[in-house]
Amino acid sequence: MKLAVFYHHIVEAAAQKACEVKEILQKLRAFGITAVEVDLADILAAEAAGKVFDAELREASIGISSIYGFYEFGKKIDEAAWKRHVELAKQLGSERIMIIPGFYSSTEETIQAKEREQMLAAMTQLCRYAASQGIVPTIEDFDDCMSPIATAEQMCWFLERIPELKVAFDTGNFMYSEEEELAAFEQLKTKIVHVHCKDRALVQAVPGEEEKQTIAGRCMYPAAVGSGVIAMEQIVKQLKQSGYEGFYTIEHFGAADQLEYMRASAEWLLAQ
Repeated sequence: MKLAVFYHHIVEAAAQKACEVKEILQKLRAFGITAVEVDLADILAAEAAGKVFDAELREASIGISSIYGFYEFGKKIDEAAWKRHVELAKQLGSERIMIIPGFYSSTEETIQAKEREQMLAAMTQLCRYAASQGIVPTIEDFDDCMSPIATAEQMCWFLERIPELKVAFDTGNFMYSEEEELAAFEQLKTKIVHVHCKDRALVQAVPGEEEKQTIAGRCMYPAAVGSGVIAMEQIVKQLKQSGYEGFYTIEHFGAADQLEYMRASAEWLLAQ
């Protein structure tokens, strides 16, 4: 099983433990984690500062599983930005990118329909270019009511229109939309090439941990993989049965102890 974790968690863990990022990276290998998931904005910020983003990663023998980028495709296509996204993925050895196409500016259906068509046009160009460069473009079930891809049905709308587009299946984000994750898995399974292992707790384990409400008002909290209410065991089992060989990326934004959550999540996943 190939394990990755969000780079954001590593940076936050270093801050929580008052140590350097490279110290956390060294611990990842002991946990069985071999790659990180990176925000395009962090790479561009390092580049602007004259730094080599992946220097510490290479030193720790840690790869990049995927690079995700936020766009505003409902307003503008920004071809230069998405081409740079693809080029950086090639340069840094990431076989996949993830597209967050933007968010609706209104709840008005006619406005959303127009913006979704603009998003489709931009994403079609991006995905064709990425595929031509040997990079696999993906989308995930983004947990925001103004996202055009918050549910499995919304994701399918784009997947059916862009043959090159694949799925980064986020196990925990369907709960935000009050959608059953196993049903969503069944609907999307033929397009899954990447997985975000996000568990959710319904009770706050540690005071101050990040709270997020579902569209029905239920409170969700971060959880180490395998310790929450998401059907992680069934999903991992079905992925293995399907022959899935991609990354299992550990995700728990808002955790009070990122390092411990990483350790516990990796331990649980490797035991499956």
